[in-house]
Amino acid sequence: MEINLVEPKDTALHTVANINPFDDKDINWEEREAEMFQLMKDRFGIGLASPQLGTNHRMFTMTLSTGENIGVYNPEILEFSKETVSIEEGCLTFPLLYFIVTRPEKVKVRFQTVDQEVVEDWLDGIDSRCFQHEFDHLQGKLFLDYASDMKLQRAMKKRDKQIKILQTDLALRKIENES
Repeated sequence: MEINLVEPKDTALHTVANINPFDDKDINWEEREAEMFQLMKDRFGIGLASPQLGTNHRMFTMTLSTGENIGVYNPEILEFSKETVSIEEGCLTFPLLYFIVTRPEKVKVRFQTVDQEVVEDWLDGIDSRCFQHEFDHLQGKLFLDYASDMKLQRAMKKRDKQIKILQTDLALRKIENES
């Protein structure tokens, strides 16, 4: 089965994911993880949640800062640190759209692996940020929800300029190749 990202207005992105993946016997989760990791790699991402593929399974994949790929099933965030960090964040659902998002620096998480092993640990840095971002997808929340209208409009203008630059660059390359 080929997986694809859904459009930003797809209802799965705006709905709480409530399906336990292990109750769905129609999906081989090891294969689905591999497909999701490939899509992440193809799109230069570090995380991908099931709602981004149009399903309401409580599952996402992410690449840890160590380079390890993990599948996260039925995740929970147990605790947040009081310290926060504000850095630029993006989302595969909204290519080239980036803006500053403030999130807790560390989170204590619990989740299951594809083998249904329970993992409980503290995450920090980019691992914490990615886990929180993908967890938000399972709650029907998008990173856009963290932006004011003004911040979002600014980010969209910046993205649109970047797209025009890329389109111009592609057009010039095409002309050069035809010459």
